[in-house]
Amino acid sequence: MRPAYVLPALVAIAAAAPAPSPQLIDIAGVDAAPDPVFVSAPIDVPTDNPLEKRDLALLKRDGDCAPQPAGSGPVPSPDNVESFKSNSGLQELATNAPTPDGYSQAFVNKDGSLSASKYMGLYTMKSFDTLNCVSLCDQADGCQAVNMYIERDPTLDPNADNCPNPPSLTNFKCTLWGAPVVGEQATNRGQWRDSFEVAITGSNGYNKATPPNPIEGFTGPTALGGAINAPLDNGQNTYLGYKYFPFSQSQGYDPETCAAACKAQTGYNSRHPNADGSYATCSFFNVYVLSQNVIPQGLYCSLYSKTWAPSYATNRGQYRGSDRYTVSRSYSYSLA
Repeated sequence: MRPAYVLPALVAIAAAAPAPSPQLIDIAGVDAAPDPVFVSAPIDVPTDNPLEKRDLALLKRDGDCAPQPAGSGPVPSPDNVESFKSNSGLQELATNAPTPDGYSQAFVNKDGSLSASKYMGLYTMKSFDTLNCVSLCDQADGCQAVNMYIERDPTLDPNADNCPNPPSLTNFKCTLWGAPVVGEQATNRGQWRDSFEVAITGSNGYNKATPPNPIEGFTGPTALGGAINAPLDNGQNTYLGYKYFPFSQSQGYDPETCAAACKAQTGYNSRHPNADGSYATCSFFNVYVLSQNVIPQGLYCSLYSKTWAPSYATNRGQYRGSDRYTVSRSYSYSLA
């Protein structure tokens, strides 16, 4: 990012046609803002919150040799459980995976998936993508943790007589949980399906951070699964613009920064009313962390004259070239 740039303190309402919808992240404006300031944090701070285990044992069943959906990961050679569990390439996917902003790492590279409380669903992914996995959690009401892992599965539905031990495929799995998790819960190491052994490796767990505090004069926070992407409201544009605050020693994750920007926007609009004397009041804002290639860059505040429901939080990030921009810790507040 280029350091010599200051974003306007306030964003005036466009007097011409309504701004196009959806409201894409202004990556050019963010790129022109001052670089974030990074400070090393202490490491090796242990946390432990064991929960009551949940039995995920599956009954052995016989299949019909039907082809199974193709996997997205590499299959080690020779094709057996020992090679799968000891494969350094698969393990490095887990050990090198980024910890997404808004989450803390509970465990890394275990040989079992979670057996824990409040199971909320499973997704098969195209890659070992922790950012996409936690995005699914952010979209699920009540989700508090995720488990990303690599699973050895059969290419055919095993049958004791005709295909008891088919070749394997490799899947990337993401499961969602409604309670915090710890490494001691990563005890589900697979199962036998006839002579084929399902196995787990590269299992990582992440716990969601606590939500931000309420703000005086506003209702909220309301958790969102992404950034608000509001349509026109009966032909009227309710989007008032945004403020972006690069992280520094004096600026961290503080939704009150956005609340102040919302109030200031209303003040600016009142001093610059329309020809008929009317002006738009900032009555709703969306605060989130914008990250570039995993690294949190700053606090993004989107301002609106109307409250929008969480169902409109559909902007979960975007690419510019090879750079990946993601949204995390996204919450909304409405003027009380």
